[in-house]
Amino acid sequence: MMKSWLIKGCLAYAITVLTTCSVYADQASMLIHELHSTHASVRDNAAQTLAHLKIRKAAPALIEAMGDTVYSVRSQAERALANMLTQSDQPLLIKTMRSPNGYRRAGAAELLGIMGNSKAVPCLILALKDRQSLVRERAVTALGFIGDSSAVPPLISLLRDKNSRIRYQAVNALGRLHSPQAAQSLIPLLHDRDSEVQSAAAMAIAHSGDRKAVPALIRMALQPAGSDPFNSRYYAAYALGVLGDSRAAPVLLLALHASNRTLRAEAAAALGNLHDPNAVPGLISALKDSYTLTRFAAAQALGNLHDKRAVPALEHSLKDKDEDVREQSAKALGHIGDRRAVPALMRAAFDDSDDAIPHASALALGWIGDPRALPALQKLLHYPDVSVRNAAEFAIQRIHSLHPHKKMRTNI
Repeated sequence: MMKSWLIKGCLAYAITVLTTCSVYADQASMLIHELHSTHASVRDNAAQTLAHLKIRKAAPALIEAMGDTVYSVRSQAERALANMLTQSDQPLLIKTMRSPNGYRRAGAAELLGIMGNSKAVPCLILALKDRQSLVRERAVTALGFIGDSSAVPPLISLLRDKNSRIRYQAVNALGRLHSPQAAQSLIPLLHDRDSEVQSAAAMAIAHSGDRKAVPALIRMALQPAGSDPFNSRYYAAYALGVLGDSRAAPVLLLALHASNRTLRAEAAAALGNLHDPNAVPGLISALKDSYTLTRFAAAQALGNLHDKRAVPALEHSLKDKDEDVREQSAKALGHIGDRRAVPALMRAAFDDSDDAIPHASALALGWIGDPRALPALQKLLHYPDVSVRNAAEFAIQRIHSLHPHKKMRTNI
């Protein structure tokens, strides 16, 4: 009897599976058929559904749909293919790069970039000379994502392209490749007639680590605000901070007084990377800036500089109206490590209602390592927030390791 029930159960399951497969196959065939509908909305819905179902037999039809005249259909077809194609399908996409339809070539280039296989690099380099700018743009972006160094020379040649979008994408691709070879070629683009290209060039140079561009970046940071619709000066300040060249300090200190608040914030952050003690007075003044991010960046920068002159100002910033600035000020005092900050940090640990500040204050007290903080840290072992308790425990253990003769009871 049991064997009979088992056989019946298996038959029922098999029928269910076959029925489901049949329905699934019928749905797939219907959706593939709808990709050829004369109504754009039907084609769009079919491509969108196929993107979710990942029906591999639909791949040829979806590749054809990448050439659709309607953008949304092309976009959904590309999305569907990105969800279902594997590395074994790369030859199919490389073949599609020879399609007479420009949209289809552009879609294939984008998908090859997503796959990230260097075997696609030769056909993508050929596509850099395509007659349609969209295909060239997609090929440039794909080469940046793949990251093969053999693409650097042809990408450099595009830096002189008449189309600003191509120049922009070429700069971004070279930035992703982190190529020292490209850095010198990017410097002229800091003065490109397109401000977006200028900004992208500054970012790419920062990633390359080439300090030969510092004078050009300084000139870029000094350009008049009215000629800077895309805030190129902000990106110049960022690049100067990443490169960490002390020659940039004067212009960054000047930028702390710019009317553009994001530029002031980026200048403060960049100064923290230069390790120039001459920046300390300017950063101390920036702790009073009207823009929260500037005060935050100034506190962080002062912590990076480890200069004890900043201690009184950072103690005052422990009472800033913004909790992130207060937290960063506590961290900065811990990095500086001056024992004068201990009383202010102990007060901040108990007076501030934001849990992040007692946490940062406890850690800072641990890094300073002054035994005077032990009673306050013992009390923090009973704080409601577990992260504060853990920070207090760390601080107590560190102080004991620095001062083993201090045998205070800590209850840990």
